[in-house]
Amino acid sequence: MKLKSNLINAILITVVLLAIATLTVFSAQAAAATEKKVHIQLGELPADIKKAIDQAFPNGEITKIEKEVEGEDPGQYDIYISYAGKEYEVEISPQGKIIETKEKKSAAKASGGEESKKWTDSFGIDNCKFSTIGKNRFFILKPGHQITLESSEEKVVITVLDETKNIGGIKTRVVEEREEENGKLKEVSRNYFAICKSHGDVFYFGEEVDIYKDGKIVRHSGAWRADEKDSKAGIIMPGTVLLGARHYQEIAPNAMDRAEIISDNVTLTTPAGTFINCIKVEETSGVEPDEKCYKIYAPGIGMIQDEDLLLTKYSKAKSKEEEVSLEDLPPAVRAAIEKHASGGQIKEIEKETKKEGLVYEAEVLKDGKEFDILFSVTGKFLGKEVEEETKDHPEKEYDEDDDDEGHDKDD
Repeated sequence: MKLKSNLINAILITVVLLAIATLTVFSAQAAAATEKKVHIQLGELPADIKKAIDQAFPNGEITKIEKEVEGEDPGQYDIYISYAGKEYEVEISPQGKIIETKEKKSAAKASGGEESKKWTDSFGIDNCKFSTIGKNRFFILKPGHQITLESSEEKVVITVLDETKNIGGIKTRVVEEREEENGKLKEVSRNYFAICKSHGDVFYFGEEVDIYKDGKIVRHSGAWRADEKDSKAGIIMPGTVLLGARHYQEIAPNAMDRAEIISDNVTLTTPAGTFINCIKVEETSGVEPDEKCYKIYAPGIGMIQDEDLLLTKYSKAKSKEEEVSLEDLPPAVRAAIEKHASGGQIKEIEKETKKEGLVYEAEVLKDGKEFDILFSVTGKFLGKEVEEETKDHPEKEYDEDDDDEGHDKDD
């Protein structure tokens, strides 16, 4: 009888424990079902919370903010921060008290999702003849081309500058990107691109980055160059767009952005107009696998959406530069270029209308060094621009010779 009684008691205890566990699960599921969060802009974050974050993560970059409006902890903030090369999720009370800090682990490594994908990182760059001016269907690389994207809090202005920079022996075009938040300058980057003439791929050779806080530069996160150790150029936009294609945009120890074309027939209405036949690109990072964003590019314009930023205005390139061949030059100009090239390889020649008139500029490679020589329409030598090989501070040396013998002078 005692054994039977003990057995009955054990069964009753088991049933009670199962009931408690079941109620716990249902309660958790119910709480999760009623939990609701909304996205918050940085400018909407209360001062006490912002102060607590700044103290805990000095110079950390807030990448995402969520506020719980329904659930177990209404009013609580979940703040995602990039700090010291790692990603954190911080739970903080409405009063500015940090409740919990969790380092985010790579979802890609946990699930094998992104890791299982293959990304093109070899592009036959040695077979490309590059130009600093040109375009493909979705990327414009002509001085003066500018796009402006805005949201309620942010503004980004991207401008193709009338400037070039030598990166590892390749002349690249400088594209400036200025980002403002709540009317204050947040970031300025100078990006280096060149287009492969044979197939229209626009290559990305690096960037300089200035991060601002209260009007002062505080760091240079994300800066890289293709001519540095363990780095090489990626493709920012392929000349031929293939649905599902994946490629690296940046290849450096601290910069491994990559892109996947996930749609090629998008129609999008922006404040600047409605655009059809657009492509949608999913961008991820090999350095920070949890990062993911979406961009849309329109034919003949370029990027028209970056997450919640939409195109508000754009302006076409105003440059009057035009590439010409040696055979098409006036005889006096051709003779002058060949003389001053001194047996070097004439890589390309551009004709440009400047305030002083029509100017021919020839890019020459000789003895491993690259330089530009400039001439008037009569063949008069106007100067020489030499790309210095110093890695950190490339500068141009300008050498004028207005009385070059053997050439016609301007009237």
